[in-house]
Amino acid sequence: MESYWEVIVPLFNMIDTGKDYQALVDSISSLPRTSVLLFSAHMALAEVHNGGFLQLFWNTTGILVPEAIEGFTTIGMPTMAAILHEAAQPLGNPYPRDRDERWDALLVASGKCVEELEQIFKKVENLYLGFEEATMTLSFDTLNHRFWETAKIENGGFQIAATRYAQNLYLIQ
Repeated sequence: MESYWEVIVPLFNMIDTGKDYQALVDSISSLPRTSVLLFSAHMALAEVHNGGFLQLFWNTTGILVPEAIEGFTTIGMPTMAAILHEAAQPLGNPYPRDRDERWDALLVASGKCVEELEQIFKKVENLYLGFEEATMTLSFDTLNHRFWETAKIENGGFQIAATRYAQNLYLIQ
C-alpha cells in the first residue's frame, strides 16, 4: 500500500454525509470503523484546507466531526483532534449532526442577537457570506491557521501519519 488514499477512495461512494444522521449510520454500519475514522479525518482536513472550520460546519461533511476527532487521535495526531474539538465546542454537546441544527448552533454561538443577525443577512449576497460575517466572533481564522500548521508537522504531517496508519491497518487486516 503506497498511500492512505487506497483505503479512502472507495469510501467516497459508500459513506452518505448528505442526508441525515441515520443515513450516515446506515452507510457506515458494515464498514471497518478504522477506515471510517481515517476517511472522516481526511474529509475534515480537506474542508478546513478548502474553506476553514466554518465551511466544515456549514457543509454536510460536518456530520463527520466526532468521527474526525476520533480519527485524528487514532492516527497519532492528538493536537489536530484537540484543535477540531476546540473549534466544534461552541456548537454544543452533543455535537449537532443535523446540518440545520449546526447552522442554528453557529448563529447562537456567534453571540449576536436576532436583530443583529437580521441586519447581517439583509446586506449580504448569499447565505454563506452571512454566516461568515455572523461567526467572526468565533475566532475560526486563528483555529484554521493552527490546524493547517499542525497538519504539516504533527506525527510527520497528515499524509505520512494517515499512510502509516493505513499501512498498519492493511498489515493487520
